Amino acid sequence: MQSRRQFVTKAAATGAAATISPMLLSQLASATGVKAAGVATGFTDGVASGEPTPNSIVLWTRLAGAGATNSVQLIVSTDPGFSKTVAQSTIKTSSLVGGSVKAQVKGLKAHTQYYYKFTTAGSISGTGRFRTALPADSNATVKYAFFSCMDFTHGYFNALAHMAKQDFDFVMMLGDFIYAETYHTVADGTAVRDDSIGSPEPGYNGDRKVAQTLADYRLKYSLYRTDEHLKAVMAKFPVIAIWDDHEVQNNYAGGGGINGGLPANERYSVARRKAGYQAWFENMPTYGARKGTTTMYRRLQYGKTLDVIMMDQRQYRANQACDDAVVKACPTWDKTRAFLGKEQMAWVKKQLSASKANWKVMGNELTMMPTKVLGGSFFGFDSWQGYPKERAELLKHIDKNKIKNVVWNTGDIHTFIVGDVKLDGAGKTAGDKLGTGKSTGVEFVAGSVTSTCLGETDLPAGTLKGKPVIIKGDDANPNTPESIIKILRGINTWVEDADFDHHGYGSATVSSKNYECELVRMSTIKTPSTAVKPKAADKKSWKWRIPSGAKTTVGHRLP
Repeated sequence: MQSRRQFVTKAAATGAAATISPMLLSQLASATGVKAAGVATGFTDGVASGEPTPNSIVLWTRLAGAGATNSVQLIVSTDPGFSKTVAQSTIKTSSLVGGSVKAQVKGLKAHTQYYYKFTTAGSISGTGRFRTALPADSNATVKYAFFSCMDFTHGYFNALAHMAKQDFDFVMMLGDFIYAETYHTVADGTAVRDDSIGSPEPGYNGDRKVAQTLADYRLKYSLYRTDEHLKAVMAKFPVIAIWDDHEVQNNYAGGGGINGGLPANERYSVARRKAGYQAWFENMPTYGARKGTTTMYRRLQYGKTLDVIMMDQRQYRANQACDDAVVKACPTWDKTRAFLGKEQMAWVKKQLSASKANWKVMGNELTMMPTKVLGGSFFGFDSWQGYPKERAELLKHIDKNKIKNVVWNTGDIHTFIVGDVKLDGAGKTAGDKLGTGKSTGVEFVAGSVTSTCLGETDLPAGTLKGKPVIIKGDDANPNTPESIIKILRGINTWVEDADFDHHGYGSATVSSKNYECELVRMSTIKTPSTAVKPKAADKKSWKWRIPSGAKTTVGHRLP
């Protein structure tokens, strides 16, 4: 295992320092980088900040066309004109790490706005900005956004264009920053732009292209960052990020053995997973929780107002139950299987018990609320509902220890859903009992930025009188009847409301007294626009204000 080289430069005036780790992950640093011929050196992928604390930040960029050894200068200032420099460093990078440039800057002032840029002898990056976290004793209000699932082809990143116009302390990225797979093309009429990166998987889903090598994954991130709205969000707000499945491969289980829980023809491999992980660390403004490892679960604190508890629900999980089909719970469904895994589960419970913050925000890749359809079927088993013993263990810990103000922020399912996270209750079968008991907190599921929502595709909805039911979707004009939503809400009684047809993100404003969340739903993703769906179209708002101490969304929808 190769050692990590670190470079520390102290700023003369303030004591701020930049700690540089260009090798990223020591166990992955020996992988061969790929430099495309004729690529110009420069900062074409933009800049980003992440992992905000009261006195530190991680800053990132990528030097396109990096060679064997390159030097990049980082400058941090308290003003956008860079007349008040607080930190400067020279950072080494190379093609071995895909030109990734990353630094942890320390010694900063709490809740303070800073500006930064990167330079070489021949180029200069755009200017980024970030705001450090609240000091430990602060009760100030915090505002942040949360989002996930950015399929480059399926639509324009209108949600990010809207987000970039706001003012947030940070943004939370809940996974599927890229899609290893290409699901849509302009030629088939479902894409607004193409992604031709990767190669076909023989015998799998026709000629669909899939990223399979480190070079492929790196190119994916650069392709996605050709979107100016994505670059604007990353440059304007610190990001707290986690991965989900598509950064490697659809629905893989990291602890699911040599096939990752996938059919053999999908050619999952540990090498492929490592390539996806390396590309992710190269392209995100984070080192994870433990430098030199792939440990991603961690807690970030914003004074006394909130703690953000980020979980990794992909790396350690066992294979999904019941073949991850839309069926009733199979006989092996409720057997013990890892989702977070023992070590991470113990850590999450410890953080919840130890937190002194008024609000505990769970950075949650997959829905905690169950999702059921007709005939007693579950809508797949990839989420928490496929791992009922771990789900019950965590929720019982919250209930037993009287941990209040737990809010789940969730991505993955490409649907806006609001509701209550409940313990298991009474029922004829184990599947009937799931999530029907008393509430332990609330969940806000923030749809997707562009990835196909339920109203845009034919939806398997279980069975009726023994026959399969398919709810027809329309990619060009999703318009799920309200009667369908009512039927499914009747089955999923813990759900306050849902929207199958729109894309967007969640916007949260958190004070000592209230957790307020708006689900920002874009009017379209098929043409560039920052228009949101008007309240008048629904005759109801998509905003909730949860008072401190409440454990339900019922009665807390704003007019």
